[in-house]
Amino acid sequence: LVVDDHEFTREGVVHILNDNFPIAKLARAGNYEQAMEQLQNNKWDIVILDISLPGKGGLEILQSIRSVQSKVPVLVLSMVPVSQYARRILQAGASGYLTKSEPAEELIKAVRAVSRGMKYFSPEVQQELPDIIDETISKPKHHNLSDREFEVLRGLAEGKSSKEIAAVYKVSVNTINSYRKRVLSKLHAKTNIDLVKYAYKHKIVE
Repeated sequence: LVVDDHEFTREGVVHILNDNFPIAKLARAGNYEQAMEQLQNNKWDIVILDISLPGKGGLEILQSIRSVQSKVPVLVLSMVPVSQYARRILQAGASGYLTKSEPAEELIKAVRAVSRGMKYFSPEVQQELPDIIDETISKPKHHNLSDREFEVLRGLAEGKSSKEIAAVYKVSVNTINSYRKRVLSKLHAKTNIDLVKYAYKHKIVE
């Protein structure tokens, strides 16, 4: 169920979902009343919700959804800056949070995650609210690393330089430095020393 009062955005989300989940049953709601009617009359696997519907605040909308379908995953889409609103929405029980500035790929990943009962947070949310991520995701942060990012983390933790790691994978030093920046961001670390400490704490290296 896609709930958004802006037709352009709503139809854009529906188009993306149709392309990537062709057998899914999709429905639209352009306001709070239509959304509640859909929730009362149909069982949904996921609700994609714009929290800025006319006349209703995001927390109130979430409470209403929970009163009708208590366990349906709710993926929130918002134009509001993460720092201003995401914390309360996530603490209120949303399964995921994306800003509308994120690329379509993030929406697809988010839908797949929350429909499987997982939490999903866009890179912007992870960067802005790392404490929320730590509270709501039990798995270690390095599980969010790609295979190559994980190997770069291992290499750095073993004391290898970017040049040495680049030679192993036959890529440029700049490429390895880009991976390093991603690893630092995803692990909420600032220096290589932080990465070494993290790697030993989680037994990535011994």
